[in-house]
Amino acid sequence: MNSQNKATISEFGLIGWESEPSNKFLCAKIDQTHYKELESFAKTDKGKDVLQFSGNGKYLQAKSYIGTIQTISGFTLEILPKTVGKSIEEERKKEIEKSKQIFMKLLHLLYKLPNYKNINSANFERLKNLDIFEIFITMFLDEVGIIIKKGIKSDYIQQEDNLYYLKGKLLINEQIKRNGIHKERFFVQYDDYNQNRAENRLIKSTLQLLSKLSSNYDNIRRIRQYNEHINWVDLSMNIDSDLRAIKIGRGMEHYKNALIWAKVFLKKESFSSFSGDTVAFAILYPMEKLFECFVEWWLCKKYPHLDVQAQNGGYDFVKKLFTVRPDFLIKKETQVIAVADAKWKVIEQNTDFSQSDFYQLFAYKNIFFQECKKSHDEEKCKLIKLRIYYPQSEYLIKSKTFEYFDSSKIKIVPLNLENELLKS
Repeated sequence: MNSQNKATISEFGLIGWESEPSNKFLCAKIDQTHYKELESFAKTDKGKDVLQFSGNGKYLQAKSYIGTIQTISGFTLEILPKTVGKSIEEERKKEIEKSKQIFMKLLHLLYKLPNYKNINSANFERLKNLDIFEIFITMFLDEVGIIIKKGIKSDYIQQEDNLYYLKGKLLINEQIKRNGIHKERFFVQYDDYNQNRAENRLIKSTLQLLSKLSSNYDNIRRIRQYNEHINWVDLSMNIDSDLRAIKIGRGMEHYKNALIWAKVFLKKESFSSFSGDTVAFAILYPMEKLFECFVEWWLCKKYPHLDVQAQNGGYDFVKKLFTVRPDFLIKKETQVIAVADAKWKVIEQNTDFSQSDFYQLFAYKNIFFQECKKSHDEEKCKLIKLRIYYPQSEYLIKSKTFEYFDSSKIKIVPLNLENELLKS
């Protein structure tokens, strides 16, 4: 891809066209034509969640969504996690590669894909120079390759046809309507055992879509190769209906991951569907959600003997009016021993902590203390721990503990995504 048709920035990085934009994150200067496309996108309801105006309207600044945006002119904007910093060109390239690898591993944690461990330095070599969008396509094609290797599954598919012989069930109304003067024909409904099932139609439709969007030679070659394996499978005529018809049961487990990606591409479903007059395609993920998935994975790895529950329902805060829902409950057997939230925010000084986050954890403490007392010893219930997990920063390197007015404590724990994901 022509470098003028592509730009890479990080979360909170700036985009400009008149002058070289600069802040503490990765920024980019692009052509005015492409800037105007992104500017129009930023003015839409959905676009406002992704890009905001900065510098008195001189720049666009990325928010907390990461992923890729393709405009109708063919320009691609990549937004990467803010592990990327400004530096000399060679170091910048390495930082971008590292950030892409982190992003891929976060997606594997999000979708609970089993081949997370396979994204290592060795096989990342073939991906590191690809655009994020082409990496998404590669991840999908890897899963389709597994399907083809393990076997494309058939199923009994209900068919309706006007045949010269009786087969299955005669549809009386259609027979009267269609064959009044064709007594030699039978309009019938029958089951045919073939590969034209919903799951295969969705795979075929995704391959067709990506054949028009991919610009990478290896991906295009694989798309053509895989299309030959399912050449006679029909395209999906109703994506939503076929998605509802998916059956991931016994013998179909190897389809699960490919169908996750098929839904992302066909429905443009990362977490939100982004579109506009100037945007052709966008797959974007809120970093807050990815960080929550990372923290859940980290907690399960660190405390395998405990029960880590994510987003475990709501609890009354003001009865019949407000509920609260912690990101994580950590239980030992049936007793809650810790309540935790994950916050994707760079802390550079104590004033960057949000007062509302501390209020929230204090509310959790009291709610779960009361819940705990119903079935456990009160003294044990007083030992419920409070945690907030943040990304590690230059200021927040080690854990900090703060004390509430009632002498209870809350622990702030910084986590380093690079160390945990790339070196684990």
